[in-house]
Amino acid sequence: MPGPASGAPPRPQEEPKRAGSENLLVCLDPSPFSIPLIRATQRIADAQQAKWFAMYVETPSHDRLPRENQEQVAQALYLAAKLGAQAIKVSGFRIGDEILAFARENQVSKIFVGKPYARRWRRFLGLSLVDHLIWNCGPIDIFVISGEGEEALPVPPGPKPRLRLKEYLVAAGGVGVCTGLAFILFPYLALTNLAMIYLLTVVIISSFLARGPALFSSLFSVAAFAFFFVPAYYSFAVANTEYSITLLVMLLVSLLVSGLTARIRHQARVARTQERQTAALFGMSQNLTAMNSLEELLQIAVEQITRIFDCRVTMLMPGREDKLGIRAGQPFVDDDVREGMVAKWVFKHGHLAGAGTGTLSAVKGIYLPLIASQHVIGVLRLETHQPERILAADSLRLLEALGSQVGLAIERENLSRQAQAARLQIDAEQMRNTLLSSVSHDLRTPLTVIAGSASSLLEGEKNLDADTKHELAQSIYEEARRLDRLVYNLLEMSRLQSGEVKLNKEWNVLEEVIGSALTQLDPQLHDHPVSIALPADLPLVQVDALLMERVIINLLENSMKYTPSGTPLKISGRVQDKEIFMTVADRGPGLPVGQEERIFEKFYQVAPGSARGAGLGLTICRSIIEAHGGRIRAANRPEGGAVFSFTIPLAEGAPILDKHLPEMQKNHRDEADHPAD
Repeated sequence: MPGPASGAPPRPQEEPKRAGSENLLVCLDPSPFSIPLIRATQRIADAQQAKWFAMYVETPSHDRLPRENQEQVAQALYLAAKLGAQAIKVSGFRIGDEILAFARENQVSKIFVGKPYARRWRRFLGLSLVDHLIWNCGPIDIFVISGEGEEALPVPPGPKPRLRLKEYLVAAGGVGVCTGLAFILFPYLALTNLAMIYLLTVVIISSFLARGPALFSSLFSVAAFAFFFVPAYYSFAVANTEYSITLLVMLLVSLLVSGLTARIRHQARVARTQERQTAALFGMSQNLTAMNSLEELLQIAVEQITRIFDCRVTMLMPGREDKLGIRAGQPFVDDDVREGMVAKWVFKHGHLAGAGTGTLSAVKGIYLPLIASQHVIGVLRLETHQPERILAADSLRLLEALGSQVGLAIERENLSRQAQAARLQIDAEQMRNTLLSSVSHDLRTPLTVIAGSASSLLEGEKNLDADTKHELAQSIYEEARRLDRLVYNLLEMSRLQSGEVKLNKEWNVLEEVIGSALTQLDPQLHDHPVSIALPADLPLVQVDALLMERVIINLLENSMKYTPSGTPLKISGRVQDKEIFMTVADRGPGLPVGQEERIFEKFYQVAPGSARGAGLGLTICRSIIEAHGGRIRAANRPEGGAVFSFTIPLAEGAPILDKHLPEMQKNHRDEADHPAD
């Protein structure tokens, strides 16, 4: 059972903390015991409803650890994160100081460490991690987990020193060259200056070689200096006490310089690793954020991870019946049924597995679950180009971080599609409700007039005079035409919004399109004289004539609704910048300032209830003009009134007009300006 370590200095009595207010810290080491240590801490944290951290301090000796121990560290941090801990990996030189500094910064109240395996002489001198934590923890409780009750674990081996014979020979050669240079300068320089040359040599060697050869160069430099240049010469006997002090100071300075240089090199290596990982994560985040579809997102993720790790990457996601299938990346040769089984296992359990991970490692690839929120949404497979090459522990952690980003990006894209579908459904429902409320009055009014007029005709067939019958019939006709246009606008709007309209573009004379629109509105234009100003050499336009007629009709009807009776309307056009610029202007009250764009929205009316209509005419105009590649705008005229302008792009290859057509166009304009009674 865990318990507080004895021997800790007494501390003042504290008020008991309520459940859930404590932070726990478990300290990991490169040993198999880290896994049961994490599980024990997790049970305690769950029981106390406490937040907990899993921390590993990477020292310069981490690089000298066997690969098995480095993988154990990566697996321990991954397991801690899966169990709900905040996994932390920091670099430093004094493990105990780094742990205590982190604990104080994060208000940790309990620290859990494994049973120490330090040699007896280190424990006797108080150099073990547990002893250091106990005597420097202050108010923090230290718990030592003995591992009793867990399955027997072997005592973790310490770092195996690797003999770097080549580096030691280089260090010895550097000191030898320095000694030869000192022999040349010995008659001209004082003894202290020669010592500076040796110190410079130690600094240079420490900058390029490992810590062991650097310390060797320090000791070898002091020995060579004492043997060759300190009286008595060619012996290690020191004739003068002052020289002993010089040698001692030189030795201490050399050791200090080599140690500091080793620290700087370690910090530089850690900084480079962190910079590479940060750049990779930032680049992945930037690229994934800009993607608009799941296919593009997966493809970018595969390309990024392939470039970072120089491996073959495959994205597997569930399809029908949750069966995993390749969605992006290079397909792998599934000649071993174990590959597919490992992928299914990872997707089911949400745990890293595969080559070099310690879990189901008898396969070629590494399988990483893509986790979004609390569930697995896919599997990332990574296979090295060389089967014997295995990713380092740091690379596995970077891969996990990139996988987390990919999982969150996939979830964000799924949520975005769901939100867009919900938004479209809401818009459709809102449009349906608005449509019903907007057109109910407009449909009921003409139907009421038609029914009333028809009823009057039937009931007074013998009593009504001819003029009254004609007036009632005319009302029925006009209201039926109005109802027909309203229904047409509704149907046209639904077709345009659904994208089902296919333009039937043909070469047309624009004046004929305008004339056809005026003919349809002839009964309504008696109170609004229309003038047309078009150049005689206006080229043919490639448009859908029926839809373009609808644009002219809707613009004229809109002007007639909001202008007093008797006010004139004007249609004009000209050629500019390879397009035809058309305008429909009136002399009415104009548009409210700031509403020039809103009037093209569905069901929008400048003054609701002031004019009959559903507010769809201008929306249809904009959809038709934009479908032709043009633009439509609305503005107020300086002399008063509103003007609607739209453009029609001129297409190449227009047929040449007949030489008699300009005269025909002139006659048509005269007829439009002076319609027959």
